[in-house]
Amino acid sequence: MKSFKLTFLPSVKNEFSNDPLIENWVKQLTDSYDFIKVEYPSNKEEAILHLRDSDAVYGVLTEDLLLQCNNLKWLQAPQAAPPPDYYYQKLIDHPVIVTNFRGIYNDHISHHIMSMILSFSRSLNIYIKQQDKANWSPIDNSNGSTRYLPECKVLMIGVGGIGSETARLCDLFGMTVIGVDSRLSKAPNYLSKLVTPSQLDDFIYEADFIISTVPHTPETEGQFDMNFFKKMKKTAFFINIGRGMTTKLNDLVNALEAEEISGAGLDVYEIEPLPKSHALWKFDNVILTPHVAAFDVPYLDERRFEVIADNCKLFSSGKELKNIVDKKLWF
Repeated sequence: MKSFKLTFLPSVKNEFSNDPLIENWVKQLTDSYDFIKVEYPSNKEEAILHLRDSDAVYGVLTEDLLLQCNNLKWLQAPQAAPPPDYYYQKLIDHPVIVTNFRGIYNDHISHHIMSMILSFSRSLNIYIKQQDKANWSPIDNSNGSTRYLPECKVLMIGVGGIGSETARLCDLFGMTVIGVDSRLSKAPNYLSKLVTPSQLDDFIYEADFIISTVPHTPETEGQFDMNFFKKMKKTAFFINIGRGMTTKLNDLVNALEAEEISGAGLDVYEIEPLPKSHALWKFDNVILTPHVAAFDVPYLDERRFEVIADNCKLFSSGKELKNIVDKKLWF
């Protein structure tokens, strides 16, 4: 195994502090692997000194800190989809390989999505609100109060780890799943069809549930707008669990008011936190959760460390790393 130096920077830009989680990771790596020299600077000045001869870095590497790196070959991003300013032009142009934490949230977030699907399929989101008012009133509307899942079609936009696991669960409920993905080349057996993003418009009108798990990139920003919602079936539901900037909230409000779609489920938002005055709060046919699909869930920190440790061993051995990012696409 080839020795190398790994420097831990903050998980949040410029927030140098004693993070117990990172301190624990540093101890585990130091105790377990004699081929890694690990540094955890407590301030920016210390960081600059260590970065000059670091081979690998964890955390947010700002442009001014990148300029201090002479040997950098690997950067571990602190999230699966870090904020857009994480990827700037000089980092994109730099030969450094970036990896992320994708894959560690698959079960937790897919379960959150399924909770929304099941709720919409039986109008539980509306009945829970009626319960608060002791209102015994079976729902009767033109779109129907239930959806029979074995006859429903799902359009899964983004078939990465989260989208793939959600598609598998939908298939178990008897739903037909069409996957939309720019990277996947072969459809798993739980997808009835796999298409590219350029073919998306051909399938919007078919879906009873449209689910977005895509990251925020220059290509996906504002992708879900009024033009998109008008192509959906009026009986269909839209669920966004990927990134908030992919969906234009005002357009979604207009689509709901015009009854272009039957409802929506959101865990991520164009503006976070969602202002109390925002019109989305008023709809009975909307489920809003405050970006908690992977909040207060077990094993994430252990899974993060596993990715770091595995990549340390791969890096030392000169092998290809896990979760390599296409820096131009941000994922």
